[in-house]
Amino acid sequence: MGTNWGFYTTLIGIFSIVLLMLGMEKKGELSTRQVAVIAMLTALCTAGRAVTGVGLLFLQPTMFLVELAGFVYGARVGFFVGAMTPLISNFFNGQGPWTPWQMICWGLVGVSGAVFGVIFPRAGNTTLTVLCFFWGYLYGAIMDIWQWSVFMRPLTFKTYFLLWAAGFSFDSLRAAGNLLFCAALGYQTVKILRYFRKKMDVQYLENL
Repeated sequence: MGTNWGFYTTLIGIFSIVLLMLGMEKKGELSTRQVAVIAMLTALCTAGRAVTGVGLLFLQPTMFLVELAGFVYGARVGFFVGAMTPLISNFFNGQGPWTPWQMICWGLVGVSGAVFGVIFPRAGNTTLTVLCFFWGYLYGAIMDIWQWSVFMRPLTFKTYFLLWAAGFSFDSLRAAGNLLFCAALGYQTVKILRYFRKKMDVQYLENL
């Protein structure tokens, strides 16, 4: 019997997402306001992904919001919003061994938004839209690693390329959907998120 690479790849996904979540959590205690923001944005992303379902993956108004959450609120918020979105929405769309890999991908979308926020704090919506468009393809390429290990034999670069090529049209639809949603809604979304971030940063002085 051959090695069950699909099983090991799934385990890698589970351990990776657990380590990432523990690492993010140990960077500092999340404030109640941050938890509230994560819960609110996760609920919005989950609703968008659950309502559109698998059949309309290219019309999911979610990935751009995860990216912008990281851009405005930082890596931890972006990561947790991204990681929790597929975990919760898959109770509607279907849980499976692919879920940990989806959590990693979506979490990295939020982290990439935070990285852009640090390197390019004045980045405009055009730059963020390009990043979101790029993630439409990168998400597919990463998820193909899991599918390749489970369904393809032999495990060679050629079989991975064939799998990637077979899904290229779906990745293109996802990328186009990300581009459309971020281009149309990104600017106003950033303004709203920044407004709530300012409200969160208000400090009340006591015993004056």
